[in-house]
This record gives sequence, structure tokens and C-alpha cells, in this order.
Amino acid sequence: MTKTRASHFINLGPANRIIAIDTLSKTVTCEPSVTMEELVDALLPYNLVPAVVPEFKWLTVGGILAGAGLESSSFRYGQFGDLLIEATYILSNGQIIICSPTKNSDLFYRALGACGTFGLLIRATLNVLEVKSDCFVRCNYFRTNQPMENLTSLLQHDYVDAIVFSDYTVIITGERIDKLKLPKTAKIQTFSKAWNPWYYQHIKAVHSKSNLTMITEYVPLKDYLFRYDRGAFWMGRYIINPLQDKVQCYPRYIRNLLNLFPFGGYNILSRTLLAPIITTFSLYKRLHASPMSTIAETLFFQDIYIPKSKAKEFLTFLQSGTFFMEDGGILEPIWLCPIRSTLTSQKLSPHFWKNDRNDDQSFIDFGLWTHQSNWQIGSCSVRHATKALEEEAMRLGGRKMLYAHSYYSRDQWFSIYDVEWYKAMKRKWDPDYAWGDLYDKLISY
Repeated sequence: MTKTRASHFINLGPANRIIAIDTLSKTVTCEPSVTMEELVDALLPYNLVPAVVPEFKWLTVGGILAGAGLESSSFRYGQFGDLLIEATYILSNGQIIICSPTKNSDLFYRALGACGTFGLLIRATLNVLEVKSDCFVRCNYFRTNQPMENLTSLLQHDYVDAIVFSDYTVIITGERIDKLKLPKTAKIQTFSKAWNPWYYQHIKAVHSKSNLTMITEYVPLKDYLFRYDRGAFWMGRYIINPLQDKVQCYPRYIRNLLNLFPFGGYNILSRTLLAPIITTFSLYKRLHASPMSTIAETLFFQDIYIPKSKAKEFLTFLQSGTFFMEDGGILEPIWLCPIRSTLTSQKLSPHFWKNDRNDDQSFIDFGLWTHQSNWQIGSCSVRHATKALEEEAMRLGGRKMLYAHSYYSRDQWFSIYDVEWYKAMKRKWDPDYAWGDLYDKLISY
């Protein structure tokens, strides 16, 4: 039985200031409501950038530290939380605590991924990287049918991720380069303008138009960092094509014809005119305004970290579609992102490696976001698919980000997380459970 008490509210105000940028120590200190775009925009004039920039512009420093966040540089630097070098929290008794790897280190590490259940973050100091002025990213798009064998062998780059389509995978590597070193024939591609292609659609298109296995282009650094923001990876396609669920019964040639019309599908006119409502900020604002039951019964959002040695097996399971209740379900595309594990005591983080071994085990994050045409309000299909994926991930030694719906039983939860350790932390830092219990806060019933 967890302790509970009446809710109380703390008004921090906007809490979105960049407090200090230190170019000598290469650190930035900021408040928790600073967004990723605000953080990048503040740092770039000093030729600095966070080593890990989660790909949605509106995500906040505090939100990512309380939960989890990664990107294509995570194979080298881990999660965004691994950049943290000092944090300041307000405890439930009003005390302000400064913590670091050497001061109040238990709170420093273990608040990461705790979803605010130990204290309220009010300030964070992060390590950042130095980059060249007018930096570009040289992107190589490599088409393969053996993603796992190739994905973990390309780790000499600055950035590595992959998109799994139904019939092939594109592995994406990137290197930061100075604008002055761009080849004269360089193909420069942007993704921030309203008429620009969505990133995953662009990747698919360049390979459909070419027989080359490897394609190279150059992307401005900020465009690269937030390349998935427009269209929210691919979830925006369900907004830009409102007829999708209603025309599945028609032959493919009729569906392709409908896609030529404005707002009938993804095309330059629809993505340009609808650009203001297809950013992640707008999409998630609409999502949060929707009834919880609608989200739970029609949309599937999951990020699951699988040990790299088991990643191929998990991908086979996903592509088999056996976790769908109905025949014909397809999970496509799938995002793959390698991430370095942490051996620090971030026991609630999905990249925590709990085995007592000295090797640096790494994970592959599987970004799984979809809506199937037969998932309607009142359906239990999404819940069934989520539970099936949770069980398979547990079997393979994986963990999931806890931002999405979860259906773990208490026994399953206890097998993944050290509950006695969590209770001891609560006794020390939040004995009255003013910030709530993690299981009760996150689990869907």
C-alpha cells in the first residue's frame, strides 16, 4: 500500500530561462521548461550543441530528464540525461537540494527516469559539444536487408540510426563538417521549410528513384537535429490523409488517385498548407486534448530498448505481426537507434545495464508508432498489442520508455525494477509520497 495525500501545486512560472553558457567548460545551465529548440538556438551562436538532441523541438529539458530521450548520437553518448552534471530539486518538504555525481549522488542518478516522483527539478547543468560555425551534416543513406548486422558496425560516425520499411532498411550515418569543406557538387537538403519533404518520406523517395545502394547529401545541422519534427516521424500521415481508414476497401489504383488531390494524402500541396498543424507541437497538443480512451484504443506509441544481441530476434517478431489481434496488421516504418548503456545507478532509465559485468553492453531502441485502419474506439487491439510487446521485451531482457501506455502487472513490474530500492529512495527523499508512486502514476488499467 503506497502512501497518498492531497495534491499540492507549486508555481514555478515559465521556468524557461537559459541561465548561463560557459564556453570554456562547455556547459549550459538552464531551467526545466527550456525546449530543445530553445536550447539549440541559444548554443549555436557560441558554436556549441548538446551531444544528444532528442528530435522534437518542443520537448523540454525537465521532461526528458524525468523520463528518457535519445537520438542518433546516443550510440556514443547515451541518453540526454547522461549529459547532466548538476541538478537542483525542490523536495516535498520545501527543501532545495543540489546534487551531482559526487554530492547527493543517489538522487542525482536515480531521479533520471523517475518521472518526478523524488523531487521537482528547477535547474540543470549539462555538458555540450563544440561544433564548427555553419556546421553541416554529411548524411549517407545505405540500403540493406540486414539492418542489425550493419547497424552495429558503423559506429565510427557522429550519428547513426535507421528506418525499416516493409521491403528494405535504410541505415543513416552522419558526420559533422564545416561549410567550407562542402564539395562543390554537394546536394544540400533542408527539412525545416513548410514545403520540404518529411524526412522519412524523403529517405524512401531518394532510394525509390535510384539504383544506388549508397546516397549522400548534406543537411544544415539544425535541420538534421530536428529532421523528424515535421510529421512527428510518420504519425502525421494519419492527419494529412483523413480518408485513410475509409478507403482501404478500394483498389490500390483508386487509393493512389485519391492521394493526388489536396489533403487526400501526402503531397507538396497538403504538407505545405497543413504545415502549421503537422509539427510535433501541434500534433501532441491535439493528442493531449483528446479523451484518454480514444488514444488508448486507436494509437500505438512505444519506444522499446532491446539488448543488441537480441535485436534481430525482436525485429523478426515485430515484422511477423503476430502481436496484432487481427490478420493483416503491418508495423511500418520502424525506427532503429543504437544507444550506449549506462553503468551508473540510473536504475529507472531504459538504458540501465543491471548485469554485474564490466563490458559496455549497448541497446537498440525500436521506435514503434502506428495506427491500424481497423483500430476504432471500443477496440482492445492496441492494449493487446502493447501487452504482447511488453512480454516479448521482458523475455529478451529489454525495457521500454515509460511515456506511453503500459500494462505491466505488479509482478511484472517488480521483475523489471528494484521495488525495494525504490521504496528506500522514497523513504529518504519523499516519505509522504507527495510526488506520487511511479507504478500508480504510469500504469494503465
